[in-house]
Amino acid sequence: GNIIGCAGFALAAKKGGLLVGGVQNLAVAMTMMKTSIPLGQILIKAIMCNWMVCMAVFLSEAARDLGGKMVGIWFPISAFVAMSMEHSVANMFLLPAGILSGAPITIGKMVLKNWIPVVIGNAIAGSVCVAASYSYAFGSLGKS
Repeated sequence: GNIIGCAGFALAAKKGGLLVGGVQNLAVAMTMMKTSIPLGQILIKAIMCNWMVCMAVFLSEAARDLGGKMVGIWFPISAFVAMSMEHSVANMFLLPAGILSGAPITIGKMVLKNWIPVVIGNAIAGSVCVAASYSYAFGSLGKS
């Protein structure tokens, strides 16, 4: 579902004339950069990214009012964007947009060099860094 929706949105951006000029150049540059990151580095960036996304969800749920929820989401998500971390669903839009903008990257390279390692890193963060640590602190893993 995410792949179809994100690729469809990238296609709509192309057909709508949004991938031109500086936006087109940025999309190509981002696609080239995101498919050239060494495996170890991309895994770490993906783990850190989903850790921030999970923190945004946790902070939003912990807040009692809309303003608190917005602030709770804003800072972790802004951090992962500003630090160029790797999020699988975001890349499912960004990389097809880059390819549609003219990046000389094949779909196979996009999948192998970015999507697969990023999904693995995001899954590690969600399952180990967040879920397991919370279960240890508050749930059954922490009980002796």
